[in-house]
Amino acid sequence: MSGLIGYIGALADDMSAIAMKVVASSMDDIASQTAKSLPKTAGLLIDDAATIPQYVDHTAAKRELPVIYKIAKRSMINKSIMIPIAILITYFAPWLMVPILVLGGSYLSFEGSESVAQKLGIVKPHNEQLKHSIEGTDDLKAAEDNTVSSAVKTDAVLSIEIIAITIASVADEPITTQIGVLILISVIATLAVYGLVGMIIKMDDIGFYIRQTHTTSKTLKSLSSLLIQGMPVVLKVLGGIGMVAMLMVGGGILIHNLYFLHDLEYFGSKLPYFLPQFMQFFATPVAVSLAIGAIILVIKESVFSTSKV
Repeated sequence: MSGLIGYIGALADDMSAIAMKVVASSMDDIASQTAKSLPKTAGLLIDDAATIPQYVDHTAAKRELPVIYKIAKRSMINKSIMIPIAILITYFAPWLMVPILVLGGSYLSFEGSESVAQKLGIVKPHNEQLKHSIEGTDDLKAAEDNTVSSAVKTDAVLSIEIIAITIASVADEPITTQIGVLILISVIATLAVYGLVGMIIKMDDIGFYIRQTHTTSKTLKSLSSLLIQGMPVVLKVLGGIGMVAMLMVGGGILIHNLYFLHDLEYFGSKLPYFLPQFMQFFATPVAVSLAIGAIILVIKESVFSTSKV
């Protein structure tokens, strides 16, 4: 009897060791694939981080972080819903992935092109585009809910693209690796984006706090002025970076997923020095985005003008 118990104990130890090796191997695969997938979503993360502060900018200072938390929470909930849907699509309707990516790429191209057109004065900015609160109301909760809802809609589109790009990059991996990578990317994306947004939004408050609590130090006074005056500049710069990121990511998605654009990936590959990389990762995707975005923008403006009449 004691021999049998000893055998069972040894077998349990062996099984535990094997299980630990499998888990360790799986974790290594997840970490490795996450490291490969993360750069592909970098443009979208930059775009997300550049866009969200615009929604929170007009919120009362003491409510900024709670509102950011609400948006981040809704963003994480949305991603947790998208992950199982993405897995199901991959296994039961893989043909849907390309249309989803193309639609997302087209949307990013349109958004980036519209931003360029607005900056050049070709298209008038739409006042309702970034509605921060409900005008003429004392219901602060309703105003906050409206701000959160607007921000979450934008975040949802970018989250869909992040999930779609990630699942496409690990489509040939085991399902455990796919789920692990999707979860890890979602958590990293949410924490990175909204952590950065929180820091940017509170820059001026930190500056005012330093100015009030350190009245004698010239160095800290200069730092406080830099933080207070720098916040609008940072928001403006982030807006420009986000616009370029949208064009680069949108164009890249379209080039990779529309067969008649595949050859553009190698356009300029025989140029000297760093120019092939410049063409592949910047100039060509941006040009494609602007072309596709301009077509969508013309159609939108035509429909908008017709509906007004």
